[in-house]
Amino acid sequence: MDKKITHLGALKGKVLVFGGVYSNLQALEAMMAVAKENGIEATNCLCTGDIVGYCAEPEEVVQLFKTWGAYSIAGNVELQLVEGADDCGCDFNEGSRCDGFSKLWYPYAKGRLSKDSIRYMESLPNHILFDYVSKKVGVLHGAVENVSEFIFESTSKDIKLKNFKSLDAEVILAGHCGLPFSQVIEEKLWLNPGVIGMPANDGTPRVWYILLEEGDGQLKYTHQYLEYDFQKSYELMKRNHLPMEYADTLVSGLWDNMEILPKAERQLIGNPYNFNQETQYNQTKKTTKMSDSYYDPKDLRKFGKITEWSEELGTKFFDYYGKVFEEGVLSAREKSLIALAVSHVVKCPYCIDAYTKDGLQKGITKEEMMEAVHVGAAIQSGAVLVHGVQMMNKYDKLSM
Repeated sequence: MDKKITHLGALKGKVLVFGGVYSNLQALEAMMAVAKENGIEATNCLCTGDIVGYCAEPEEVVQLFKTWGAYSIAGNVELQLVEGADDCGCDFNEGSRCDGFSKLWYPYAKGRLSKDSIRYMESLPNHILFDYVSKKVGVLHGAVENVSEFIFESTSKDIKLKNFKSLDAEVILAGHCGLPFSQVIEEKLWLNPGVIGMPANDGTPRVWYILLEEGDGQLKYTHQYLEYDFQKSYELMKRNHLPMEYADTLVSGLWDNMEILPKAERQLIGNPYNFNQETQYNQTKKTTKMSDSYYDPKDLRKFGKITEWSEELGTKFFDYYGKVFEEGVLSAREKSLIALAVSHVVKCPYCIDAYTKDGLQKGITKEEMMEAVHVGAAIQSGAVLVHGVQMMNKYDKLSM
């Protein structure tokens, strides 16, 4: 089947890029408000597909998107709905949790969409091409040859280069995988803004988009988070008997399962994104402002990459690490408090961030956390003082 491609010509000014509205009306309304606040016309707003998805208001979302006038490509969900297919086309393993959930939300969406909404989705192109700051930009959902292919940051560069070549693009704005990232590959830029309909598995209810800007003749981009009324979205999913596992994700920021994720992305679960830098893409490199401190919080998300230079030992460590924090004689909650206290004793800012977040997710109160920190401080202080015995013994010996 021939691909439908929309050519927008050259875009000027700020460009808003987001993915996966997923039938989340509250997120779409918040995204539109951001565009208005930034003075960005609808024609400079781009969606990477899957306007329809897991949440409760598919018809309302499609109609509002259509009225807004922003551009979107067709995601796998739109293509399946237009064809009258019986599933969302994500190629989940049969019998998997995601496959089971899709058998609930997809028929719900299919049964609530009007003929007008289906016609609108049928009009969506497979790809959008445009020029921006003298760069050729292409928009795709999964991959050029397979709309349902999941492409993550850890996906091989050869796969990404194949898509650059297929679209004849220097910059790709991608969707589908649900996680925001940016990556320079052989002087080309791959940007995934993430999605606004569901959190990014980082333990926060925030969702993500990208703002493109021109500065000093260069393309600049920033990953930005979107806050919206996720509680209302949650209640609507609950009221309409949609999968509660997905509804809970709206609140917790954690995915119910990670079956689609490669190992590197699985290891990032619960670590909040910290895109606090404006990035400039200048054909051969990306440059960022220096962090305010030696320890950069976003490095915590790179923890899983420590296996890269010693895969065997790194894998063994993560196997051991995971085993240690399983429920045992000590509960996971107790282990989290111990880890938080030790994090302060060894003065690891990454660990402090991780186990403060972990403690919150396990219902640990701030009073309990502080008490655990005091236990760690007392042990550390006692350890210093007890070594004073060594000093006293040495002094006595030398003074004889």
